[in-house]
Amino acid sequence: MRPFKFGMQAARVNDPRGWQDLARFAEEVGYASFLIPDHLGRMATFPALMSAAAVTSSIKLATYVLNQDWRPPAILAQEAGSVHLLTGGRLELGIGAGWARHEYEQVGLQYDSARVRVERFDEYLQVVKGILHAHEPFSFDGQFFHIHEFQPQPGYDPPPPILVGGGSPRILATSGRLADIISISTRASPDGRVDMPNIRLDAVENKIRAIREAAGPRFGDIELNMTVRDVRISDDRPAAARALLEEWSRARMLANVDQVTVDDILESPHEAVGTVEQIVEQFEAMRERWDIGYLEISSTDHDAIAPVMQALVGR
Repeated sequence: MRPFKFGMQAARVNDPRGWQDLARFAEEVGYASFLIPDHLGRMATFPALMSAAAVTSSIKLATYVLNQDWRPPAILAQEAGSVHLLTGGRLELGIGAGWARHEYEQVGLQYDSARVRVERFDEYLQVVKGILHAHEPFSFDGQFFHIHEFQPQPGYDPPPPILVGGGSPRILATSGRLADIISISTRASPDGRVDMPNIRLDAVENKIRAIREAAGPRFGDIELNMTVRDVRISDDRPAAARALLEEWSRARMLANVDQVTVDDILESPHEAVGTVEQIVEQFEAMRERWDIGYLEISSTDHDAIAPVMQALVGR
C-alpha cells in the first residue's frame, strides 16, 4: 500500500513573485508535487515550472494536464526531456486528450469529436513515451502521426513518469496500457464542460475497473491519483453539500449540475466534505479500497486540507 502524498494544483497566479511564493510554500509545507493546469489566460506550463524550479529544490513539478492538441508529440517530448534534465529529474509529465471546447475556438483549432480526440491521444501517448525512452532514432507510423528517425533527446535518466488525467472509459483504457500515474478525474460533456454527475461513486468504480482491465498485469505498477475537486470542513455535511450544489449551479464550465444530489456529493471520492476526522477516514478508506494515496488538491483549498495533510502525509 502506497503512503499518502498530496499534490497542490496551483490556482491562477500570473504575478511572478506570487507564483514563486506559492511554489516555495507548497514545498515548505510538505506537498509532494506542484501542478500547473494547461489552460489559456494563465502562464504557459513549462516556463512557469522552470520559474518554480528556481526557488525549490525537491518538490515534483507537474503539468496537470497538457492538451495534446497544443503541441506536436515529438516537440512535447523534446521540451519535457529538457525540463526534466534542467530540474534534476523533478518533472511529472501530465498529458490529456483536451476537452475545453471554448479554448479551441479561442486559438482557432478544430474541436474534433470525442472519438477522434481519444484515438489521436492513444497514438500521441505512444509517440511521447517512445521518444522519452528511446536510445536510438525513433520512428512511428500511425493514423495521425508519422515520425521518421527522431533523434534521442538529451535527458535525465530515468525519463519523467507520464501522468494521464481523464474520466472517459477509452482514455482510461489507454492510460492503463501506457501511463505511469493515472489521475482519476471527471469526463467532459459533449459541449466541452465538466460533466458533474461523473463525480458519483459508481462512476469512480467504473473508472478503476476500466484501468484494471486495460492494464492487466501492470496494474500494480500504476500509481493512482484522485482529483479532489473541493474540500469543505464542516460539522454539517448535508448543509455543506447543499452549499456546493448552489455554488456549482452558477459555474459556467460545469454541466448537468441539476442531475447531482446531496447524497452524490457525500459519497463521492472527488469531494472531501465533513470534519477533519471524517475526511481523514474517507481518504484512508479510499486507499484501503483502491490503493489511492496520491491526492490532488487546489491551492485555494490549502487552509482546509492542512490538518488532514498533517494527519496523513507519509503514513
